[in-house]
Amino acid sequence: MSEDKQNKEPDQIGPDEKVCYNCKHFLWMVGIGMGVRCAIILENGLPKMLPSRRYTCDLFDKKN
Repeated sequence: MSEDKQNKEPDQIGPDEKVCYNCKHFLWMVGIGMGVRCAIILENGLPKMLPSRRYTCDLFDKKN
């Protein structure tokens, strides 16, 4: 599958997209029932729940 077609698929996120999934503060806690969260923003002592992995904010910091 070409990279252009891959980025147009709804479930595919390109490596250069400015979304939470590509941020170094993104936490994938789905396996333990806590969803996707942001490590930099805390609410009640826990990382903030994100609406989706495609969400983005001003605190975006690209993964290496």
